Amino acid sequence: MGEFVGVDPENLKELTKRLEHLHDLLARQGPAIHQKMQKWGSELSFASLSRLIAAALDDVRDMDARTTRAYELAREQGWSVMTRAPGVLGPVFTRPPVVRLDWEATGWSGDQGRRDAEALTAALAAKDPEAARAALSTLPEHLERHLADKDYQAAFWAGAGPLAVQAARTLYNRTGPALFSAESVGILRALGASLAAASRMRVGTGKESRPLLSTAARDAMTRGSDPWSAGMLAKYGPDGRSWDPRLLADLTRTMLDARAAGKTIWPPARGEAETDTGATRHQRLMAEFDAVGAVLRRAAENGVAARHVLGDPATGLRYARMLVSDSWHTPGYDPGRFLSSYVHPGGALPPVGRVDLSTPVGAFLKAAVSAERGTSADAEESAWSVVHIVQATADFARLHPQTVLPNQVRQALIYVAGRHLPDFAQSVNHDFASGALQQGNKPSNPWVAINKLDELEGFFMQALQKPEEFGVFKGLMASRVSTAVAATIQDPSDRNYLREMGGLFGLIQRVENTHHFEKELRADEEAARDQVLLATASGGFGALSFSNPFGPGTMAEIMTALATPALNDTLDTGHALKALKADMDASRRQVFQVEVPVVQGLLDAGAVHPPPDAPWVRGGRVIPDAALVDWISLHADTRYAGKTLTDWITDAQTAMRMQQ
Repeated sequence: MGEFVGVDPENLKELTKRLEHLHDLLARQGPAIHQKMQKWGSELSFASLSRLIAAALDDVRDMDARTTRAYELAREQGWSVMTRAPGVLGPVFTRPPVVRLDWEATGWSGDQGRRDAEALTAALAAKDPEAARAALSTLPEHLERHLADKDYQAAFWAGAGPLAVQAARTLYNRTGPALFSAESVGILRALGASLAAASRMRVGTGKESRPLLSTAARDAMTRGSDPWSAGMLAKYGPDGRSWDPRLLADLTRTMLDARAAGKTIWPPARGEAETDTGATRHQRLMAEFDAVGAVLRRAAENGVAARHVLGDPATGLRYARMLVSDSWHTPGYDPGRFLSSYVHPGGALPPVGRVDLSTPVGAFLKAAVSAERGTSADAEESAWSVVHIVQATADFARLHPQTVLPNQVRQALIYVAGRHLPDFAQSVNHDFASGALQQGNKPSNPWVAINKLDELEGFFMQALQKPEEFGVFKGLMASRVSTAVAATIQDPSDRNYLREMGGLFGLIQRVENTHHFEKELRADEEAARDQVLLATASGGFGALSFSNPFGPGTMAEIMTALATPALNDTLDTGHALKALKADMDASRRQVFQVEVPVVQGLLDAGAVHPPPDAPWVRGGRVIPDAALVDWISLHADTRYAGKTLTDWITDAQTAMRMQQ
């Protein structure tokens, strides 16, 4: 054993606070002091400052553990913080006695973690919310202080794992308007932050490296019998980027499986609702504390976790089918129970009070397909996610031809199509097996998603429902003409990206024809198409630099440029339209002519070399004016990259299917 010393717990507590304040001051001001001293040319070395700050934090943790043990020893001797004194009404405060403390043995942060785990286990085992909150009042402070402490984290989660995951169930506040009290929220937030930090830690080095979290602790989170309570740790825990992607992926699968199996994923009911107002309030509580939505949101924030789930070739399609569904809402309630004097002639009334839950689903679908283009494992999972989302949507369209998916899900599908536009264009002429592949089976080429034609058709049948949605997507395809021209020239595989884009345009037109939009609605489509075309064609989106034209990066650049920009909220078509309308009534008509994007593409590919004083080129971008018209007329029969300018224009017109 170590050295035993006599200590006053109160004085030890004060010393701990002072050490903590010293560490906080060093951590906050240290970088600024270092920066200013460097600016003033100080010769003092601050190399050891970071080590001193870390050492100060270790001292705080050790002293906190000793303080906790000192109070425990005082209580073992019969001391109580409040006692009765002769001649005094009511209890009074008493100082703890001096105790003999093993300074070395109780200075370990792992010992503090073990004691906190024991306190948590005892408090939650009682299943009394009030008693648990009181017993755990100091836990959040301890957990926050030890977030980066491996010894503490390992000891705490080894002892508290299974019960800690069920904390929300025990702390659930059964009275009052709030589901959890402020104290309960603080405890859940601290537990979530601690679990997230521990999930990313590893112990050992090299081949001996392994996750810090024990298998039992991970299983409690991902295979436990209380998925709702586990979901609350994700809800109140930190941003998804602070979690281990594998743990979040496993938790996501668990939640989706639990939902499909009809398990409890909602907060516990507070008895039978007596009025429709009470029933509606419970629907809102179900939406606010939806465990599945909470986990999907964290996995979407992480990104990699979402791709782990949907990008698995073996199981990704199953989970994509669970997500691409019209069931993302609370169950609602039967209004007939509150209409005792009224009998509906048609029988039972349909459920009312449903709350839409599709927002985190849409975010998850977007995250699953958003890896950077390339040859990495993450890019492969992203491509497989696209394949599975398309297949799941096509299945839904086939099984539910009259049902429209929730708006947030559809917007995510449109995002998928915009981000993977070249994959979809390549897939139009493909009617074999669907899957993720690398072009030509070359490991230097990026991963792409290939789907059969009938799957793409079913996908777009659900994704695009409104005329303006068709217009936006057509505008995006049309604006890629310049990139498709450049890509056709520069791609060493001799692919014709213009023809692929034309095939996709034909598919979109065929899907749109099945909707039978009225003539007035077609005007909405054309307006949306024109706005997107103006915003993207005039903004230079998707340009190709080809710094290494025939190197391994060429295909990745082509695939990225053809899909830029993805259809999302950052594309503000309105501002671009207003800016150009002021003085471009005549040139606006020229912008929509196919000659401009064709020349732009030839320029991007280095096939066209305009004169240095050409007024129709500014900063590498083609500006439509009279001089450009003259140049096109003079060079109509000039050959660029193996074809005449007229041939390029004809191919582009076919691809765009522009309505003259």
